[in-house]
Amino acid sequence: MSTLERIARDNCSTRSRADASRLYLKPKAVGISDDGQGHLLSNSRRDTTNQVLSPNVTHLISLDGASSLPFSTRSPPRRAQPARTLASGGRGELDWDRAALLKLSDSVRTNLEHRRSVGPDIEKLSGFLEAALRDEEQQCGRPTLDIETIKYARLDKLLAEILQFAEKEKTKAAAACARGRPSMAGTGAAGTSCGGGGSSIRSDNFFPLQFRVLVSHVKNLWRAWRRRFREQYSMMDQNRCAALVQAGGRLKDVSFNTSAAYNLGMWQTKVGDPISELEGDLQFDPGHWWLNITCAERDGMVGSSLEMPTKGRYCITTLPLLTGQEEWIRDNTSKYVREGESRDMHIALISQVGRQIRVLRGYRLKSVLAPQAGVRYDGLFTIKQYGCKLDNKMNIYRIELTLERVPSPKVSLEDIGSIPRPSQLDDWNLYEKLEGDKIKLLRGETSYLDWKLRRQEEKTDREGWRRARLFRASASR
Repeated sequence: MSTLERIARDNCSTRSRADASRLYLKPKAVGISDDGQGHLLSNSRRDTTNQVLSPNVTHLISLDGASSLPFSTRSPPRRAQPARTLASGGRGELDWDRAALLKLSDSVRTNLEHRRSVGPDIEKLSGFLEAALRDEEQQCGRPTLDIETIKYARLDKLLAEILQFAEKEKTKAAAACARGRPSMAGTGAAGTSCGGGGSSIRSDNFFPLQFRVLVSHVKNLWRAWRRRFREQYSMMDQNRCAALVQAGGRLKDVSFNTSAAYNLGMWQTKVGDPISELEGDLQFDPGHWWLNITCAERDGMVGSSLEMPTKGRYCITTLPLLTGQEEWIRDNTSKYVREGESRDMHIALISQVGRQIRVLRGYRLKSVLAPQAGVRYDGLFTIKQYGCKLDNKMNIYRIELTLERVPSPKVSLEDIGSIPRPSQLDDWNLYEKLEGDKIKLLRGETSYLDWKLRRQEEKTDREGWRRARLFRASASR
């Protein structure tokens, strides 16, 4: 064998031994790699498993835009997704529905005030709170829920009222336990448990688990919004008040007038010749609501801000019931009574007996059907009877109108009675504050105090009258 062949054979055997030794080497553990990539991969695998098994994530993914829920998942292109979103299960951004959020907020706030409960929308509310908290935590510092959506849907009011309700119910329950008489919330939102016959009180037993979790989410979301928006969050009411008089606001094209001769308000508007957009599209559905009668005049519903029957721009007679009294006779029939001078007797309605007219009700009307604030369109009514007589001793006229409501296929009487909603009452409170500030600025502190005292006396009188009528009605039944 030549020297060259011997060298080639030795090299071949050396390579074979080296390859064999590499085949039997033990693989290096991924978790202790120097660059940390193996550890990140292991964590990513474990996070993905946790996300799949998490019931919360499954619940959020199942929320789609086809439902009436206030948000839906919106997946951006995969290339545009941040790494954190992909690592958390691939969920896209949330697409918030302002109208649905406002409806949810109004529903929950109404139930808290009248039924001492979150109401039937507790599942929707819980889903929203979970989604909003996850949005605050997992959007890489860029949450999708902005301040304008919170302001429009009154979400700041919703969180505040839930916290106030929980604190009030806890105080009541603690007092009941201290007296040895556990109390229960009327609709099952809260329950009380006193340990040791009332001697030991545990605040975590005042509410069921679902409500305690909900309140915890509310607190965390409230803190997150205050931390993110800072002074913008605390100044939302000021911004809402400024928006009332801007284009699209409830007081657009309406100005304050301190020299108004009538006592129903101090606002005026310039009525133009063109037909109102609302009336032109026949969008005056029962339940339409205004801050005052002047706003209804601006939209063409009535022809004057005075309390008198007028015809709108489509020659439909509208009767505003802003003062006086109204007795509910039966299902759709009521009797309106008003006393005053001859000019207040609506003589023109004699020719409307048997015909249908539109009826507005104002908050100053003493009636169980009157709105809590502002002026509301209650639909079409038929004038069944008109009567007017003079008290010679007092020289006072008295009008009696029997009105029968025409059933509406669009809105029920119960739905009309729920208006104004909490979000509309928010605007009403801002409107009253705005009017008070204008009176103080233009007429002085004395006029402002007189106006405020008169408003409070009227409110107390109306509430007393309403309680008496409701008590009398319940006693008769």
